[in-house]
Amino acid sequence: MNRETVKLTLLAEALEMNWNSYTVFEPLNELDAFLDREKAVRLAEAVKNGFLLDESVEEIMNDGFFRGYLAGMLLFDDSLSDEVKEEMASILLENLLSLLKDADDSLLSTDKFYGKQGDNDEKFFAPSAKTDADSPKSSLSENLTRFWFYAKDSYYIPLILWGNELASFLSENIHKHGLNSEAAENLKKVMLPIEASYTMSEIVGSILDFEIPRAESDTSSQLPMLTLIMNENVSTKDIVELIKGITQFAAVDFLYAAVAMTRSDIAEERERAREIVCGVFDSLEDPILAVVLNAANLLTINGFLHEIVLQYDFAKLFDWLKSFLGPLEEEFLDSTMLAVATALIEKGESRENVEMFMEYLKTFEHTFGVTTAGFLLSRKYELEDESFSAEIKRGGSTDESDYDLILILARDFLDDLEIAYQDMVSEYDRMGDLEDVFSELEEIMEPCFVSEDDSEEVEYSRVPMYTLINAVMRNNDLDDAIEAIEAYCDKYIFNFEFMNTLLFMPTRKMDKVMENLQFSGEMAVDFVDDIADREGEAYLMSKRDSPSNREYLSLIENYIEKLIQDKNYRGALRAIEAVDPFVSPEDADNLYTSNMIVRWRTKDYENLELLLEAIDEESEPKALMVKALFTYFNKEIDAAEGIMIGILQELPDLIQYLLKIDEPDEEDFDKAEDGDIRCQKKINAKLLAEEFREDWFKLKDGKEWLKRVQKVFDEVS
Repeated sequence: MNRETVKLTLLAEALEMNWNSYTVFEPLNELDAFLDREKAVRLAEAVKNGFLLDESVEEIMNDGFFRGYLAGMLLFDDSLSDEVKEEMASILLENLLSLLKDADDSLLSTDKFYGKQGDNDEKFFAPSAKTDADSPKSSLSENLTRFWFYAKDSYYIPLILWGNELASFLSENIHKHGLNSEAAENLKKVMLPIEASYTMSEIVGSILDFEIPRAESDTSSQLPMLTLIMNENVSTKDIVELIKGITQFAAVDFLYAAVAMTRSDIAEERERAREIVCGVFDSLEDPILAVVLNAANLLTINGFLHEIVLQYDFAKLFDWLKSFLGPLEEEFLDSTMLAVATALIEKGESRENVEMFMEYLKTFEHTFGVTTAGFLLSRKYELEDESFSAEIKRGGSTDESDYDLILILARDFLDDLEIAYQDMVSEYDRMGDLEDVFSELEEIMEPCFVSEDDSEEVEYSRVPMYTLINAVMRNNDLDDAIEAIEAYCDKYIFNFEFMNTLLFMPTRKMDKVMENLQFSGEMAVDFVDDIADREGEAYLMSKRDSPSNREYLSLIENYIEKLIQDKNYRGALRAIEAVDPFVSPEDADNLYTSNMIVRWRTKDYENLELLLEAIDEESEPKALMVKALFTYFNKEIDAAEGIMIGILQELPDLIQYLLKIDEPDEEDFDKAEDGDIRCQKKINAKLLAEEFREDWFKLKDGKEWLKRVQKVFDEVS
């Protein structure tokens, strides 16, 4: 999702939260003397109109979140003097440092956070740091603080709204103070949570089970470091020293910007980046370097290895290389071997050293990457050893075109690094571009599907307002929270996360909720035309990678389930057939199951049979239930019994609930909400029983047969 779209959505949420006292943030009045009023009015009007805000333009302009966001943008406004920008930066820095100190002070104790020691080691420490007793281990409290910055909205809202702009501005001007100054220490304090933001958003989600906005991409989160590297008034030696001083922090890819810059098309930039890469390699002790690399993404690792193989005597490098490559998992090892092999070829390494590396390759399982690396080196150096070439031969022989093509493919990571660097530079150039912001706000009212760089993957354009939803839930009792979510459903009709949230809340106005679901569902299905009308192929980015698509598809799935519940099978089928062609296979399960239910209940057995071919014992219980029904209907009694026994192994109470012999009590619901797995299964069994009871009772002798299956299950279990 576009970086500014995410930030603007968070700004609108923050304004709502501040006005409703869901969070408290100071107004930052001292910024008023430096803000361009004309730009402030224009931005406030655009935000108000774009997000249908109730407050006046003047009230928006007096809000601290708004002032901070605008000031961050203006740090890169060429029309302002350096003195004005430095004054604004000083105010923003003081505020952010105060927030970060508050985060440090409020951090839970290690014992309270962990539950038991080691529970979340893998979240905060690189693999070598937790498996090698001799490796340095980052300070737990320091790394938990980085986490804590993104665990509370009162901390992460300012970080996301203007933290990157502030850190990048400080990096751009740090030479005025020097890298041994208090200003440099403050830069590091602000830079670290920004550099970690891309990774931390995922870590916070997995540990605390709630979503935070991911405004920064893997490349935009590197902007403070990129700006520092591009600051020619700072020596590469000083940058290496700065990196050495922050290696104790996990979840930060310190080297990505420098490694990506080695692929710049400007010779001076390439040389500067190489000095930093080599400086880090020379100055960090091996265990610390391993920790830094293990915290990096695969692209950084491959680019780093490729560069040091090019720059160093391979015979002297080989022992370190073995110590680093040896412990890597297969998914990393494949590509790193290719990175080393392609560097050896590009460098024109001596035959003796290549043969030494080839012998090392033979100690590994011949995976794709290992085999390809061996093949490329064998062909380039005309080695007699055919152990790798034999595995890659095509049609019994290989020719020169095979080698050339495979070498190009093996060097793909270098092209990816070049693109990453171009993205970093492009994102830096757009920093503070208010015209870009105004364009975003003009379009934000009209939902559509967007894609980056003409990609076939498209994304629903409305960023989910999870921060606002979490604040509503946290700050209100249940009745007030329901009322607030209902109001936001009406206000933000294109933000489907409010509707999806409301569906799981015990509201007394269920008829109204279902009416809203009908309206939202029809609208969401109609939006698919925007994808269908595109030139060329287009499909929805997966739910895993796109929160907005997750909410969009979840709303449609809920809508289709409502249509099925209302026995509007024609409407359900129309919605399924409209959306299904654009859904990625990994997200298609719910639509697929709904399709089967429709086919079963409309007696479309021919199409149902085709659909059931994809259902096996690993499928979800709902899909297996349809298969059991159809199998029983076809008088394949033993097969149907086997399917039902399989479902009962997952949901042992199902038949008891189908026959209304038993049902979960209130305590079961409470325990399920608290995470009790057994009680959650009871609730799932009840929901499944309610949905399919009528189907079973309509079948001849269905009730009696279910009783017999229960008896068999009791005996075997």
